[in-house]
Amino acid sequence: MSKRILIVDDIGFIVEFESKVIDALSKEVSQKILIDSANSVREALSKIAQNDYDAMVVDMNLPDGSGIEIAKAAQEKNAQTRIAALTIYPQKFEPDHTFFDVFFKKPILPATYKENIRRLLQV
Repeated sequence: MSKRILIVDDIGFIVEFESKVIDALSKEVSQKILIDSANSVREALSKIAQNDYDAMVVDMNLPDGSGIEIAKAAQEKNAQTRIAALTIYPQKFEPDHTFFDVFFKKPILPATYKENIRRLLQV
């Protein structure tokens, strides 16, 4: 059975980096992982309304709002969705930890990111 993940970041090369690492993980564990991406809160909320996700990696600072809005909407739709916050300042968002399963600190190395995604998706 495949897994589905949503990557939310307004910086294209970060989305590309994350997608490549997840694709490599998918091949490594012989598990199909479908990847969707969004570049804004608005786009992410639309994708959440249309799809069910096993996991999400959400940038905390987006041009049109905060990753917290996305996490809240995802949890309201499906409490089983596992959510990671991706931020350069994880301590800044510590008060909002209840909305996230884990915080990934930027910059992140590919091997670290892959291991974190493996745990997030439980593959």
